[in-house]
Amino acid sequence: MRILSLPSRQPSLARSISGSSRQRSLTRSIAGVSLLAALLGVSSVALAQPSEPPPSATGTGSGSGSATDDDPHLREMVDREVAKLLNERAVKDAADRAAREQSDKDAQPAAPSSDDISGSSGFMDTRLAFTVTNENILVKPGETIPSVPGWRFGVPNSLGVLFFDNYDTRYSGFETLSHAVMYRDFRRGHFQAEAGFVFRINELSGNNIALSDDGSYITLSNWKDPTHKDPTRLSLTVFPVSADRFRLGYSYRLSWGGDPEYGRAQSATPGMKVQYDTGNAYVFAGAKSAIILDTRTAEQRSALAFLAGAGIDPTSMVRIEVNGGYFDRGYNQLVDVNDQKVQLFGGSAQIAIHKGMPVQSSVDYRLFKNNNERVSGLFDPVKYPGGVSWLVMSEITTIGQTLKDPEKTGSTKIQYGKAGDINVRMTVDRVRLRFDASFRDLAFVLHSVPSLPTYEDFPKDYKVHPDFFAAVGADKNWNDFVTVGLIAGIDVPASLESPASIPGGSTSIAGSQTAVIRNNNIDTIITILPAACNGKPCTVATQFALKGSIKLNFGRIYSALFEMFYSYDPNTTRYLRTAADAPFQYQFANFNQLGLNATLQARF
Repeated sequence: MRILSLPSRQPSLARSISGSSRQRSLTRSIAGVSLLAALLGVSSVALAQPSEPPPSATGTGSGSGSATDDDPHLREMVDREVAKLLNERAVKDAADRAAREQSDKDAQPAAPSSDDISGSSGFMDTRLAFTVTNENILVKPGETIPSVPGWRFGVPNSLGVLFFDNYDTRYSGFETLSHAVMYRDFRRGHFQAEAGFVFRINELSGNNIALSDDGSYITLSNWKDPTHKDPTRLSLTVFPVSADRFRLGYSYRLSWGGDPEYGRAQSATPGMKVQYDTGNAYVFAGAKSAIILDTRTAEQRSALAFLAGAGIDPTSMVRIEVNGGYFDRGYNQLVDVNDQKVQLFGGSAQIAIHKGMPVQSSVDYRLFKNNNERVSGLFDPVKYPGGVSWLVMSEITTIGQTLKDPEKTGSTKIQYGKAGDINVRMTVDRVRLRFDASFRDLAFVLHSVPSLPTYEDFPKDYKVHPDFFAAVGADKNWNDFVTVGLIAGIDVPASLESPASIPGGSTSIAGSQTAVIRNNNIDTIITILPAACNGKPCTVATQFALKGSIKLNFGRIYSALFEMFYSYDPNTTRYLRTAADAPFQYQFANFNQLGLNATLQARF
């Protein structure tokens, strides 16, 4: 039996496949197919034999070989098997070739890219919060300052944020806001350039959206190591719109030198900073500027600020930092000293001792970098590495400010302010412990206003008292899902006792008055105590507060928080008007506060 079709295909097969080894492999495969075809051909001929003897070999009829050659079913089968083998071999060769090319590419050094710019644009630090709140279920609307509207959906007012909350941030944690960030990063050799256009979207309502700059910047860096494994670099950072993230001090509650120092500015407060970093130290110097109206001439004038600081890690467990600055805040607003500038100056120092826990700083100092790697860790869940780790930080700040001298007409004097704190953080397996204690005298609390009466030092017959608080808390986590916490604290708010009416106190009642002055990074609230308590002038008293919370974390970015808090504050007052045309008076209100917040939140 002759099989003529297969040998006739071998030349084209050899041309399709390069390499003698692959040809031999394929030839063996085709031989197997040929044998299969031959066997099928023999079987087919045997079954088709007639009962009479076969025709003569010399006859004109076709023999068994030609019958096989002309069988279309057999030819189709052979063609299909050959095509299958060719396709499998081509796929395998392509995969081997791609693997070799990738291996060669990995082995070679990376060629310089014609486009070294990376980075992304989009929304980040997005916080969606739906809160059910009632700051005090024991009172009715109008019985507190500020008033408690009752049960509702929305952001709690200042009564729903206790004095030990949001110590290291300007946010209460109940806001719905987001940041739109356009970030680009250029790297070539030792040089790096970064730029971030950042605007904050907050104070959302049904028909209004408030937009503000939140630290747009350009940073140019010269790195000692082009791979950035060595942190040594010299950098220049400029803030084209707002340099509020460039502040002095360390804990956010005690920070100063931000945008509030230029509350009268008729423009943004751009700035710049030059910094040199090494593996265990840094030093920086910078400046800011604002445009302020000179009330004497009704002309706009520039006001400059200069900032500097340094830090060093003498050992792996100790960090020492200092910074300070000078701020020209424009001319005094009081008539007899309106030719004298209000000048703010001072310094801050911090020492931190830690083990197993890094030195922390407020997220509100950080620059936004939308390069996927850094953004992804912004709101990562708390990690519990096990064992014991701890951090102790303490800072002190002293500032001075030139204000009107209340004892001498046409002259100024320096009003000094002081602040300090100690913060302790400890983690024991899945238990976290915290302790915060803070001291701020009244001059520091009011330095951005400035003072009370404004632009004037406290008169000698005023009695001023500092703000002091201390809080201790603990929480425990189970399976990265449930966290139960408890925190308690005491607070003696800052106060000012005047033998006459308090300027700006919203009353016209003569006689001795005591103002209670609070600031929790969100608002500065001044309330007035009644004129007399048991026949004597009222004085500020100690507030006690306790808060319990349960937090559920799920889906990495989602959480549900329920918190209940109680406060006993003997300084709570309310407005009272005896007649429609009578001035406001203050009377004591309910000292007890029982509030609840339940929040469903997503942060990404």
